[in-house]
Amino acid sequence: MTVQTSDFAFSPAAPATIEETGLSREFLVDLCLKVIYRRGLTTMTDVCKAVRLPGVVMSELFQTMRDDRLLATLGQLGGNMRSEMRYELTDKGRSWAVESLARQDYAGPCPVTLESFRRAVAAQSVKSRRISKERLEQSFGDLVLPEGLLGRLGPAVNSGRSILLYGPPGNGKSSYAHALARAMEGDILVPYAIYVDGDIILYFDPNVHRPLDDPDDIRLEDIYGSDAPDLRFIECVRPTVVTGAELTVDMLDLRYNPASRTYQAPLHMKASNGVFIVDDLGRQRETPQQLINRLIVPMEEGVDYLSLISGLSFQVPFDTLMIFSTNIAPTQLVDGAGLRRIYYKILVDRPKREEFVKIFLRQCRRYGVAPDEAALNHIINELYGNSDITYSAYHAPYLIDQTLAACDYHGEPRALKIPYLDEAWDNLYVDESV
Repeated sequence: MTVQTSDFAFSPAAPATIEETGLSREFLVDLCLKVIYRRGLTTMTDVCKAVRLPGVVMSELFQTMRDDRLLATLGQLGGNMRSEMRYELTDKGRSWAVESLARQDYAGPCPVTLESFRRAVAAQSVKSRRISKERLEQSFGDLVLPEGLLGRLGPAVNSGRSILLYGPPGNGKSSYAHALARAMEGDILVPYAIYVDGDIILYFDPNVHRPLDDPDDIRLEDIYGSDAPDLRFIECVRPTVVTGAELTVDMLDLRYNPASRTYQAPLHMKASNGVFIVDDLGRQRETPQQLINRLIVPMEEGVDYLSLISGLSFQVPFDTLMIFSTNIAPTQLVDGAGLRRIYYKILVDRPKREEFVKIFLRQCRRYGVAPDEAALNHIINELYGNSDITYSAYHAPYLIDQTLAACDYHGEPRALKIPYLDEAWDNLYVDESV
């Protein structure tokens, strides 16, 4: 596994000494003992792979564990003089590992320091990510956009500032947010965990961070090579965190696990160097004003403040492209001070007739049904023409899907049949007079 970034010049070298890890010898010995005990490892190479530390540092730690009678040698694997030495925990070592796990049940990759995390985020900032017009057009290639909208979205993305997409429902705001996230994709390094004042914050999340390679495919040169990378970082695609009505203010704080005595990084922190999408703003249990108030300082200052249960408060970078989307009028969501903190407020309006036709034809291709000129004219001239209903992007897939479902039910070939389109149209809205 080669660890390097293709976007930015951030490729930290493996620490050459215990001091260069930024962590104490005692902490690292505890971590190694816990890993050996829990995973039953017997060779130094396997321990290096498990804790993501290079051989030169692990040699120091193994010597310390042997000197303290925590580790005993078993001999070389298979009796071959060229084979790697095997080890096992002594009774003292096992007791030490059990006590260490009781204090902090973490036996994974070695964490990086808070300062190392800050440097990594700064070196890979979303504000340094430049999205070209061509790349943005490619990301939006399967969508029909109102004229001029792409020209407004491009500068907003390149600014790295917060964006609010607002407008009537069913016209692509969520799709646009995801397309912006696709445009931002690139390679970055993220740490497995972060060390803060004796506590461990679990950062890498496989549901958020997508590794470019198998993280367990570690080569010997990555451990013993003179130019070995810092394996405490894993190369991933820039993250996209999507949340909706389930978002609460406490999800933006550290989550403490009393069983393991570790912390889970909050959502917006996991989205560092990537995109954080808050969909359906205004549908959350807490008011939009409460959510925006919680995010005002991070969005304004580029930093957030988190707290451990010990009471220690510390600063972390807030480096994420923040995208809100809502169907509710912005002035009904938050006050003027809150709206001022959202730098780009972009209306996603209903499609015009020509745009609706393009959407309809694309949806026909998506559903694998032949576009029917008579059916399209019926929709435009009769259904829309004889009602107060205005065009919406979601109408096209809605009408096609229900029409084809009716064909399937009646055992007829799948086609855009006008009687079934009329039935689908009646399902668009409820009769408010009832």
